Amino acid sequence: MATPEEADIAIVRLAAPYEPRSGTFESFFHAGGLAFPEAEITRLRVLQGKADTVVGVYLERPAVFPEIAEGAAAVLGDFGANDAAFLDVVFGRRSPLGRLPYELPRSMAAVEVSRSDMPYDSADPLYPFGHGLSY
Repeated sequence: MATPEEADIAIVRLAAPYEPRSGTFESFFHAGGLAFPEAEITRLRVLQGKADTVVGVYLERPAVFPEIAEGAAAVLGDFGANDAAFLDVVFGRRSPLGRLPYELPRSMAAVEVSRSDMPYDSADPLYPFGHGLSY
């Protein structure tokens, strides 16, 4: 399609955000804030206003994305699925299967006040531990 308005659906794949770190050891791990940058949220919200949007998020770590999920026709979390496998689920050739191994918080504020030694501790998570869809 030449423009998003002409599309039946828009499919967007994202990776959980992280802040690159310097140093030999620390550079191998994704760390830092879990929220997407405001510019990315704005870009997706504009797209969501033009076409029904399916958002896939590679969840190698938790992510905070209530604004993106709110405007999406569907949200799919994956843990390393290739494009073909992802599209098989989107187009109904395969059924989604799986559960979240952690909760996805609703905000960074909820993350910051949660206890670091207690799993599933954020207030009102966007998606709780074990959330998933299969059929």
